[in-house]
This record gives sequence, structure tokens and C-alpha cells, in this order.
Amino acid sequence: MRQFQQEGLIYYKFDSFDDDALDHAIFSRKGGSSKGPYASLNLGGTNGDDPSAVLANHKKLFKVFGRPYSSRFDVWQVHGKTILFSEAPRPPERKHPPADGIFTDKPEVTLIMRFADCVPLLFHDPARKVVGIVHAGWQGTLLCIGAEAVSAIHQRYGSLASDLRVGLGPSICGKCYQVGQEVRQQFLKAWGAEADQFFATRGSGLYLDLWGANEYVLRQAGVQQIENSGFCSAENLDAWYSYRKEKGITGRFAVVIALK
Repeated sequence: MRQFQQEGLIYYKFDSFDDDALDHAIFSRKGGSSKGPYASLNLGGTNGDDPSAVLANHKKLFKVFGRPYSSRFDVWQVHGKTILFSEAPRPPERKHPPADGIFTDKPEVTLIMRFADCVPLLFHDPARKVVGIVHAGWQGTLLCIGAEAVSAIHQRYGSLASDLRVGLGPSICGKCYQVGQEVRQQFLKAWGAEADQFFATRGSGLYLDLWGANEYVLRQAGVQQIENSGFCSAENLDAWYSYRKEKGITGRFAVVIALK
């Protein structure tokens, strides 16, 4: 990934994405207005932070990203597998629709999602000119939301899996993400014996590799071009928010993407 800095904000871009075709950025937690455990570029509005600070953070982010704040389309992330398609920005008076995947083929729309350990999946189809973001926590991963997205954009836009470029953004790594046996049992029930390759036991703990599991889902769906940021949110609290490491009292960093 490539790192950039502007007006105190630090953000990253995938090497495999074409800057001539789209704008995208994964913003770190630095350079915002939030205080305390939410310091400082918190984009989450339902975690206890000062709403005025969150709004200031959003507006600063959009200024640096070079897009109007009014161009945004975002959703209420619910750990499911619903995919939505945006034809226009979300009006501020309209409630956030529940979903965990958002796509558009409209250059006037800027897609934005928020994260703090779950895996951001950024999609670009250069052939059909489509971009999207998917939110994949363990529940979304279990539901194969990456494959759901591949199928959904094929039906909606005619996108072919072989054309897609997908980036895995900063999220908790397999060395840090401890889960219970009930999670493993759900994966074994849904995925069969293939699931066990993504679990590891260290000491008395069981750990889940969300990066490996999501890449597996994507490749099973036919995606060939995948780039992993390799940034663990739990190991790098100076750069990212981590719900697990910070025991739930934390902010959310933002992922944004738009067609040119």
C-alpha cells in the first residue's frame, strides 16, 4: 500500500487500484477532532463520541478526499450479508439503510464505511466501472459476504469475477483475533472441514484468521486479483481503532471509494 498525508490526515491506497479510474482511501485514526478513547479521526456516530467532533471529522475527511460531503452514501452496518446499490447520495434526512455491502456505478456517489477490527473489502471492476465496499466481521465472513457481493454485482452490472480487483484493508489479524469454540462450530457447520484451516490454537486460546477466510471466499467465487494491506488494527493502535483491543470503547476509521 501507498501512504499519503494531507492536512494532518494519514491515508493509504492499494497499489493494485488504478488512480486514473477511481479515488479511494483508507484513513487512519490520526488528524481529527475527537478526544479521549475516540482520538482522533473517529467517523463513528453511535459509539459515545461528541457528535460535533464526529461531524467535523467527516467534513475534514471529505475535504482531503476531494469530494463533496453531500456526495456520500453510507449504511447501518449490521453484520449480515445484504448488498445495496446506490444510484445517488443518501439525503441527510433519510435514515441509514441496514446493509454490509454497498456498490455504485455512478461517479457522483462517494461510498463510505466505518471499521474497527472487521475486514474492509474494497472492490473495483475496471471493465464495468463499478466500485464497492464490503464489511466482513466473523459473521459476515461466515455468511460468505465476499461471494455474495461478487454474485450481486454480476447480476446488477454484469461484472465478471475475473475482472475484479479486491483489497483487504486494515483489520484484526489471525494472531490477535481470539474467538470461542462456538464460532468454530458455526464455521464447521457452514463450511465443512475446510473451515479448520482458518483456526489456530495457541495455549488455551482459539484464533480465527479473517484475512485468510475472506481471501478463500473470494477465490472460491472466482476473484483472482486480491491485495491484502497486512495492517493489523489490534497491533497498531496508534494508526487504527480496534474494538477488541480497546474493549469496545473506541472510534471507527473510514474507508471511502468513488469512480472518477
